[in-house]
Amino acid sequence: MTLSSAYSVGNGGSISVDDGVLTILSGGSLTVAAGGNIIVSSRASLNLSNGGIIDGNAAFTLGDGTSSLRATNLLVGTGSSVRVDKMTVNKATVSIAAGASVTTGCNLVLLSSNIVSDGSLNVGGNLDLSVGGANNTLCGSNNQFSGSLVVTGCVYGGNGATTHLLNNCAAAAISVCVQRTPSAGCGAALAAANTNEANCDAEAPSIRCKALPVELTLFNVQVLDDQKVGLDWVTALEKNSRAFVVERSSDGKVFRELSSVAAAGTTQQQTTYHATDEQPLPGTSYYRLRQIDLDGTYDFSPVRAVKVGRFGSGFAVYPGHSAQEWVVSTSLPSETLAQGPATVRVLDALGRQLQVPCANDAAQPGQWVLDLRSLPTGVYVVRLLTAAGSFSQRIAQ
Repeated sequence: MTLSSAYSVGNGGSISVDDGVLTILSGGSLTVAAGGNIIVSSRASLNLSNGGIIDGNAAFTLGDGTSSLRATNLLVGTGSSVRVDKMTVNKATVSIAAGASVTTGCNLVLLSSNIVSDGSLNVGGNLDLSVGGANNTLCGSNNQFSGSLVVTGCVYGGNGATTHLLNNCAAAAISVCVQRTPSAGCGAALAAANTNEANCDAEAPSIRCKALPVELTLFNVQVLDDQKVGLDWVTALEKNSRAFVVERSSDGKVFRELSSVAAAGTTQQQTTYHATDEQPLPGTSYYRLRQIDLDGTYDFSPVRAVKVGRFGSGFAVYPGHSAQEWVVSTSLPSETLAQGPATVRVLDALGRQLQVPCANDAAQPGQWVLDLRSLPTGVYVVRLLTAAGSFSQRIAQ
């Protein structure tokens, strides 16, 4: 089953995947309201691809402990995100790609499961390893991306539980921050009857923990009616915040700066921001915010993906300053022109390609100058080939 649009389940409702694979694509989202459940059986898997989203305040159960680890999977691809109230992973495998995130409002319970994370795993409550904690793993995939684990509460499982979990890694270890204090309102450890296992891990790594200078409560990216991309984000509080830099990527790995928005500085009030990508890339693009403090330190937001259809190229061919000189112009983004890269061709009435001088000014991307002095009077076709498609115009000289 494939989901490519928004699907919502109301308060107290549930959605179950009993067999096969449910894939949520870019533009697709599954939202389950408070009191609801998302249940993926041991015979099924869930795949979020190219910006697919799971959101809401549901309880998410992945696997039931009756099958092998390879049989039940949650795959969170680049630009995708999962945000639920609480999550139980029971003999299953969770894979979080670079630029992807999994966030729980309360506890994450691991039962004989594997998590492979090159992205962000954020536990708003406690990480519960109190039952069979030694059988879990939490690792990176041994590539250039560094995953991270942030636990707002503590790690249940007794002293050394976190270290033991990370030491099970055969691949790359991830960065870890645990606050070590139980998160109020998120419930006790699953193994509450076992005094040692139910205790917080007082030895959990916390050296990377710090108070966040900005609390980002919303980051939304959408295609606007005019085929531009709008970005909206909201902060609940800010401390010594200087700016938000909007960054864009065509592959979710290499990001480039698009624009910068001045931040509020220091405030306890909710602040709303907006930015627009005037020249988005065709196809799927990835966006993130780089929040910069007054001292120059910075942090990144989760990555959001959006898919833009074909849009106007601004393609035109017109006479230049001298006789038999023609200018080819397009308003396509420079990143699109660089893919390939873009080329200009001149064809005769029979469709044969002609060799003519074609100059591209590096200071004016998207503009070429053709010298047609070597061609006789006649009708020709000027064609621009780009990653966004082919554009043609007839000329007569």
